[in-house]
Amino acid sequence: MGIEIKAKVTALAASAFMLAATFSFAQVLRSTNAVDSKGSSRTNGSPTQATAVLSKDAERGYTLFEKNCAHCHGEDARGDEGPDLHNLKLSDARIAKRITEGVKGEMPSFAKKFNDADVQALIAFLRSLKN
Repeated sequence: MGIEIKAKVTALAASAFMLAATFSFAQVLRSTNAVDSKGSSRTNGSPTQATAVLSKDAERGYTLFEKNCAHCHGEDARGDEGPDLHNLKLSDARIAKRITEGVKGEMPSFAKKFNDADVQALIAFLRSLKN
């Protein structure tokens, strides 16, 4: 009985952490980027600040990443248990294969969880990650 309670508390804490991280990331995006009425991006910070406007696919990929990948690759995708995902040199096909097949003993397969559109959205998000 005690183990079940501990597992539930741990899951609740992890969910709260993910939610807080999501809101923090959204606030950062909102504070640093804006889109004018013509759809052009602009920054609200210094002139040297990079503009990072994500495509719809990349935004969806970020959401999928956040829910399924961040606990191993880190909230910022810079690595934790899993490797840093910035500036990937792998082809899109190779990334798709890693997502769907996993890496034995290192990363689970997401073939049953993600459809092709999900995998492409994740790849779009990963391609947006630059150092």
